Amino acid sequence: MEKCPSGADPATCGVDPKSCQGCDPQAHAEEKQKEEITLTRALKQIRHKILVMSGKGGVGKSSVAVSLALSLARRGYKVGLMDVDLHGPNVLRMLGLKQPFDLVHAQFHLPPDLFDNLKVISIEVLMRDREMAVIWRGPLKHQMIRQFITEVQWGGLDYLVIDAPPGTGDEPMSVGQTIPDAQAVIVTTPQEISLADVRKSINFCRKINLSILGIVENMSGYFCPHCSKELPLFRKGGGEKTAQAAKVPFLGSLPFDPQVVEAADQGQLMDLKESDSPFFQALAPIVEYIAEVLPPDAKKERAPGVMKFAVPMDGGKMAAKIADAQYFAIFTVKDGTITDQQIMPRPAHGFGGFPEWLDDLQVTHLIAADLSDKAQELLKRKDIQVLPGEPQKPPEVLVAKYAGVK
Repeated sequence: MEKCPSGADPATCGVDPKSCQGCDPQAHAEEKQKEEITLTRALKQIRHKILVMSGKGGVGKSSVAVSLALSLARRGYKVGLMDVDLHGPNVLRMLGLKQPFDLVHAQFHLPPDLFDNLKVISIEVLMRDREMAVIWRGPLKHQMIRQFITEVQWGGLDYLVIDAPPGTGDEPMSVGQTIPDAQAVIVTTPQEISLADVRKSINFCRKINLSILGIVENMSGYFCPHCSKELPLFRKGGGEKTAQAAKVPFLGSLPFDPQVVEAADQGQLMDLKESDSPFFQALAPIVEYIAEVLPPDAKKERAPGVMKFAVPMDGGKMAAKIADAQYFAIFTVKDGTITDQQIMPRPAHGFGGFPEWLDDLQVTHLIAADLSDKAQELLKRKDIQVLPGEPQKPPEVLVAKYAGVK
């Protein structure tokens, strides 16, 4: 990458070259400041960031990262899964995700129990050929990670699980620099050669001030599908001893489960029942521990007896389509009386993040016209009732009609 005309080093600059105003140092500084503000706002919406890393490859790091995200999402938490293993992305293949339903919101076609709770992004969604090698140097990797955070509309997340490549290279370094409050989960196997690399990962985290959530020992045993006995693949306990010596938490041991391997290879990991898998059963206490030490945001409870109506507006009257709305009128109704009225700008993102936006505002009813069945289904999942509206009518008239305003 060429050096920025302002004299800034692209490895530390962080400004997207497409928007860089390097010919003008002041404009360059302003652009960088804007990006930092955007990054800070995006990170504030994510309560906990978990970086899953390993000292070496082949320890099942990606399997742990994906399974951890799935398990948290199935427990009702809002989870983002971000694959920053740019040279060997496997997350989408493990989950069988091919065509994004909404790329801006990291939303794929997911089963109903995961649709509202899991968002996934990977470099693979931007690749025309999934077999193509990504040949990038550090600055481009750093910028891509920042764009994953700022340009994807994650919304409010309880957890962002980040799958990093093995080792202590550019990607984990960029995550540590970009997300200073991230916490690392280090995956290892009981082999000494793997444990030696784990010690390097621990030292890496401490040098860049990255908090360590704990160590997970993967492939600690093999559950035979025929006799249902656990057979040791390697000697056990190495991960726990390493954690004790380094004075970091030991989160637990996970067995080698052929069902998980087969399901991941076939892109069917979401279809595997946790109750049928020794791997997921062993993962459950780890998930519970993480949810305990990193508690999610308290759920917003709607006030009893209060209705909140949203009406898309265009020129002071109800808009014919949500896409035509310039802003939304939000009415709070209690005991047949409008107690509050607000004007909110229409969110910049598409419909994929719209139900989330209304839910954050604690809207109970949306008065709108010409909504597709798919859109109504997404709103229903948020317990938001859709009411038919009449375009060009004043919003107060429409609210009074449905709320029985006196």
